[in-house]
Amino acid sequence: MRVRAVILVFFWFSQMGWCAEDSLRDAAQLLDAGRSREAEGMLHRLLDHDPQNGEARQLLGDLFRKDGKGPEAEREYRRALDLGRRDPELFKSLATVQKWQRHYSAALSSYREALRLAPLDSEARDELEDLQYRRGLSLFGAVGGSETDFTEKGWQTELIYGGIDRVNATVGASYADKFFYTRQSNYGSAYFFLSPSRYIQVNLGQKRYNYPVATNPTPDANAYRNVPSIEVEVGGNLHPNLRASLAYEYFRPNFFFGPSFHANNHKLSGELSYQTSWKPLRLRLLTAVLRDPDPNGTVVDRVNRTVSVVYGTQYLVGGGANFSFPRFEAELLVLPNRDLDRSADYSFLGGFTVQVARHFKIKNGYIFDHYSTQSVFTRKTAHVYNAGFSWNATRWLELSAGGKTIRRPVRNDQVGYVAATFRVPLR
Repeated sequence: MRVRAVILVFFWFSQMGWCAEDSLRDAAQLLDAGRSREAEGMLHRLLDHDPQNGEARQLLGDLFRKDGKGPEAEREYRRALDLGRRDPELFKSLATVQKWQRHYSAALSSYREALRLAPLDSEARDELEDLQYRRGLSLFGAVGGSETDFTEKGWQTELIYGGIDRVNATVGASYADKFFYTRQSNYGSAYFFLSPSRYIQVNLGQKRYNYPVATNPTPDANAYRNVPSIEVEVGGNLHPNLRASLAYEYFRPNFFFGPSFHANNHKLSGELSYQTSWKPLRLRLLTAVLRDPDPNGTVVDRVNRTVSVVYGTQYLVGGGANFSFPRFEAELLVLPNRDLDRSADYSFLGGFTVQVARHFKIKNGYIFDHYSTQSVFTRKTAHVYNAGFSWNATRWLELSAGGKTIRRPVRNDQVGYVAATFRVPLR
């Protein structure tokens, strides 16, 4: 009788082991075929009977990782480790989801453990080096006005640091000559990532303007001299297909023609973007409201350098679309009163990027402005055409160059630019 019981127990365990191996194989095949729901159901049934199965935990983590569910994948990978799994692929997968969540210190440790177990794993070594560069310092510099805008002469420099988990910090300075005015800027910003899809951004800035040209397309007579500002933005996913952001900015400028007088301006802006069922297409809705001095009521006495401020409200509601393919990306936006200064009735902003080779891209940008009846350039138009390239020469160096043509009602310009980003890894 005792022998029979032992045989039955042995048979039960052997059958259970066979079923577990069979279920793992079937779940892996379903996952490879893209049938993640069926694979997840099979793995959960297996774990209900055998919760100590580390291989099933790892495979469930792979399933969550492929679905973009970073926290869930990390949880399952850690459970697999607790159950004694020591697979280099497990540590690489764990590092991947930790990197998604910007747990950079933990991701570094996971990649290093994968390399300890498999010293010749080139993929793990490359990912570790990429992460070290991502966490390190990046120095960006540009000369000539690299952005698609009306800058005809300018420069910009930025220093970016990503070595703090869940935080990206940037400080920078720039100068732009836009013909109608010049602007010097100093700024700093920090992104605080609450999760892979949610963030808070804080921006501090100081701008200084000068107006060397008497004729200006902007109907506002409220030309500013110094503009200190603070902005806070929050954003994240409201739904897997719906993303939103909301920003509030307060700036307290003084007036160019009355430096002792200040305005207290408030701007609220937001964006909704919707990922359509056709994966390459994302739709965007943008809106903004600005409370600032109303040019129809504000009196600027340039002779006596005094200002009498009357506030008003401006707004815009616009939108567009983004297209994203493996080697091609494009966007088109339509914005009325895009600078919230009453100068343009409406504007078209567009551009595209083509991935010609793995490390080489061609870029193009375009702006069309139709001036409002309140502007001195009533019903006239302005255009910017920008074309260039970017080349990732090495992990530590990216080079860009190009040129743009600016068409204005009073003057046209052709501008060239060069830019470079240097990266120093944090080891």
